[in-house]
Amino acid sequence: MLSVAMDGGGFEQPRAFVEQYGVTFPTLVDASGLLFRLYGFSAVPNGVYVDESGVIRFMLFTGFSVDRKEVVAQLETLLATPPGAAPPAPSVVQQSFELEVWLEQAAAHGDDPDIQLGLAEAYLQEGNYERAADAFARALELDDGSANAAFGLGTALNELGRSTEALGAWGQALRIEPDNFVIRKQIWRVKYPEKFYPAIDYDWQKVQLAAEKAAESRT
Repeated sequence: MLSVAMDGGGFEQPRAFVEQYGVTFPTLVDASGLLFRLYGFSAVPNGVYVDESGVIRFMLFTGFSVDRKEVVAQLETLLATPPGAAPPAPSVVQQSFELEVWLEQAAAHGDDPDIQLGLAEAYLQEGNYERAADAFARALELDDGSANAAFGLGTALNELGRSTEALGAWGQALRIEPDNFVIRKQIWRVKYPEKFYPAIDYDWQKVQLAAEKAAESRT
């Protein structure tokens, strides 16, 4: 069992949370928002169960909690089912992050927004944030309705220390997908870090969300 913290602020804040609550299983940090772009969810928490063969058997996005009895019952049934006997969950397309593959694809199909997006992700995973930002910007130019491209651009810019530009890109992503809470929280983390560290202020989030939604409905 492991958990993944989606936190664009780096490793220290999730580490403090893990230590505070005495978490004993491994916790990874998704600082670039990769899971959001791969799986397409719009809020957290989420739960995924992968069996020992690497097959996804269970996925519940938005609303996963071990306090939900029906969720626990379903997972316990899956754990008790022999490998190969349980049907797989809906498939998730796993993309390659090998940079050379994407460079070849981009050279042949440079005007394909999906290829530019893949190239951007590859650069991002390698830590080449300048090239990642350029590729995300190109993908967004080719498809201005891509929240993934806008969010990725913001992530790369934030890694480069260009937080104002990052907020602009994330704001564009949020305008494309106004109900995406992952994007909204990433903006909040940068604009209002005191509401997330050292502790998350959930009451503030509720008030802020209501205020922003009300303002957005008037525009």
